[in-house]
Amino acid sequence: MRARTTLRRARPALGTLVEMGALVPEALLPEAESALAEGWRALGAAERALSAFDPGSDVGRFNAAAAGAELALSEEAALVLGAAAELFRESDGLFDVTLGTGPRDWALLGQGRGETRLRKRSASVRIDLGGIGKGHAVDRAFEALSRRLAEAPGEAACWVNAGGDLRAGAVDLPVYLRDERVGGARPWLLLREGALATSFFGGEARGRLAGAHRGGDRHVSVAAPRCLWSDALTKVVALSGEVDHPILSRHEAVAWLHPEPRP
Repeated sequence: MRARTTLRRARPALGTLVEMGALVPEALLPEAESALAEGWRALGAAERALSAFDPGSDVGRFNAAAAGAELALSEEAALVLGAAAELFRESDGLFDVTLGTGPRDWALLGQGRGETRLRKRSASVRIDLGGIGKGHAVDRAFEALSRRLAEAPGEAACWVNAGGDLRAGAVDLPVYLRDERVGGARPWLLLREGALATSFFGGEARGRLAGAHRGGDRHVSVAAPRCLWSDALTKVVALSGEVDHPILSRHEAVAWLHPEPRP
């Protein structure tokens, strides 16, 4: 194999610092720069469609709408909300993108039959895709990046890292486990292909999970083929405390509950 060069770019996005990288033959560095630009465009499009803080996004429009409204959805929002509805059913309500404001007060209409619409059944329901949208945005960026690199001759690898939500392809990406109590990090595993999400649920973050989790703080990791699933499933594992929850096998996922550091 010819020697390859690492190209990394990072910027604030999705409420964290996002890094995209490529490992390519030196002659392909210009193509890699173009591929990274494609990745950033895809990530930005996903963020604009899904952010609850943008009044013009699909989620922002839904949250501001009156009861009974039906809104046309972008492809991004339709895909993520479809996955969220599936996870709500499969987890018996543990995964709830309304954070308790109305788990059954929204509905998708017309899925698979052209334009997907989102119906708002009550004035009080609010949607927040923070527990799944970041993973989807990582997937979109990775797919755009890897698709563009595949068009260039030579062996290439790439990854996207959004503050603990990772997607990698054809590269051994070191993953470090952060100590949430005292700081620092330790080597944990190498991610070569697929997605991994790691989240710490404690204090305020735990309270936002609709109050279902009454245990202590939980540090959770989930590996899956797509980052959308790994991101969302960390919430199911945190709420249930079950690393063998049946929902994991349905999405080809594996979970870890990391032990709490000793005081």
